[in-house]
Amino acid sequence: MLSPNKNRLDYGEQLIPPKGFALSRAIATSFSLDLNTLLTVPIAMCFGQTLEGDVEDMRVALFEALTQLEDKLTVFYQQGNIKLPVKFNSLFGLLEPCLQPVVPDAGSGNSVFSSFHPKIWLLRFESLDDPETTKYRLIVLSRNLTFDRSWDLAAVLEGDTKKRRHRANLSLIHFFEELYANSGNISFNEVIAPEELARVHWRLPDNIRSAEFLSTLFGDNGSRQPPISLNAENQALMVVSPFIRSGQTASALEWLKTFAPDQKRFLFSRAEELNLLGKEKLKGWTCYAFNELLVDAEELEEMEVSSFAEHDLSLHGKLIVADETDCVSSWHLGSANATQAALGDGSAAPRNTEFMLKLVGDKEKIGIEMLKQQWTNESNTGLFVEFEPSDDMEMVDNEATEKALRKLEYDIIQADWYLTVNEGMSDKVFDLELTGPCIDIPNNHSVQVTTLSVVQFRALAENLQWHHLKASQISALLHFEISMNGNVMKNLVVQSELVLNCEIERKRAITSEIMTNSAQFMRYIAFLLQVEPTKQDLFNSTVHHTGQVDTPAIFDKNSVLFEKLMRATATEPELLTRIHKLQSRVEQSIIPVEFKALWQVFSRFVPQK
Repeated sequence: MLSPNKNRLDYGEQLIPPKGFALSRAIATSFSLDLNTLLTVPIAMCFGQTLEGDVEDMRVALFEALTQLEDKLTVFYQQGNIKLPVKFNSLFGLLEPCLQPVVPDAGSGNSVFSSFHPKIWLLRFESLDDPETTKYRLIVLSRNLTFDRSWDLAAVLEGDTKKRRHRANLSLIHFFEELYANSGNISFNEVIAPEELARVHWRLPDNIRSAEFLSTLFGDNGSRQPPISLNAENQALMVVSPFIRSGQTASALEWLKTFAPDQKRFLFSRAEELNLLGKEKLKGWTCYAFNELLVDAEELEEMEVSSFAEHDLSLHGKLIVADETDCVSSWHLGSANATQAALGDGSAAPRNTEFMLKLVGDKEKIGIEMLKQQWTNESNTGLFVEFEPSDDMEMVDNEATEKALRKLEYDIIQADWYLTVNEGMSDKVFDLELTGPCIDIPNNHSVQVTTLSVVQFRALAENLQWHHLKASQISALLHFEISMNGNVMKNLVVQSELVLNCEIERKRAITSEIMTNSAQFMRYIAFLLQVEPTKQDLFNSTVHHTGQVDTPAIFDKNSVLFEKLMRATATEPELLTRIHKLQSRVEQSIIPVEFKALWQVFSRFVPQK
């Protein structure tokens, strides 16, 4: 089931609605977030296309998809963990309403050293024929919302709503209720009806007999619960984790050893992590290291390199497999590494927010021996190779420096930052004023900040200003740069709260940047009226030429445009609503007079809400 040569999952395909259904709600969680990756997600959700391609070549299609999704998509991510983009894209402004930053909370533990770490998608679809008929899709991943090409794991469950409740869904509902309660904006039941989610019956993957949802929800004692549920005694245990250490300790690994006998514990990780842990702490485990050279050669040969892709190819998947009996094995798949912060260690509670999917099935099909056969071989040319410790790898003690940096990062991300927008001195420009608390900066450290859209750094202070920004450059995203002894140690992209002291139309400004002439406007109209746009249509939707529409003949009653508007009126009146809104957001001078005359005929059929 996890053969790297056969079982590949296309992220984009998993976000495409089932045939005959449309997306009504999407909730995602991620530790880190790449805005360019997130820009491509609506392409799958709205147009049924996979995610490859440069976002710069699909700006019109992206704009339309983001417009359609603005009230349907919510992405929870750890505050500060947006990947610093190479350059600012004004379309990021359309993503901001979808983004919900989360400050890590360890409860009774130390939140400074905790992480918001779950990686899941919950998708709700409505039938095009009957909105009361719904389907759900749950995607549980070990990867973040980035273009990272590391080796990850994912499970996809499809579900249908039935009359009877499915008991296993209660823990899933509680996870989202806690997530939304801590966000402080709206409650989960305003987004998805818990009663409906409780009645979803999931179709299990092949060779799987049951599924359970586990997360580090807060218990009655104020501490987080472990995201795994292992039997006290198992025949064998396999742990796949890119990270194992918590500082210089591995208490979670010691705890996991208690669930299986000697000679029956297998640890799969990165060679660097295993070396840093050292031979003594690895006693009792048969260790395998990720074969980076082999995968690097495979991926560079097979995958098209994108300017937005992460080129580090390494292990990022997380999996715990237990052979429970002669016939039964279980998997824990999801976000949690084998660290004390993620799992706890039997005596201390986890600090992170994590989500894991437990699958139970046939040992012969999903057990440890089957996976070892897929991943390793005697010639050491498999996905993993037998680990050989390196004698020259030494643990460098930077604990004090790392703690100081981690505390400074936490102070920045948990602070309330307000970015006030004021009218500028001239027409159509704006000034920004950033206010926030006084941050205690350690000796030898410095912090400077800028808006993400205009790189003009200021030394961090309680009141800072930027001037002469265009409406399309207004962004709630701030770039904090932390340095120590003059060397940049960390870049944080933090989402502030926008305070508008004047009228500003960001969406209109972004629209005007995309469509500057009549030809581009008409190309957009043609794109909107495509029944099922192809990938080539998405690329063709962005035009760079200038000028007017060649001839008014395309507007008469015999034209293709007239025919498509007639079809939209009869079968998809929502398209007329989009065209109506588009005209209100562009400069009126770029709308051909012939189209205005034609639209007078069809405007009366725009649905009234």
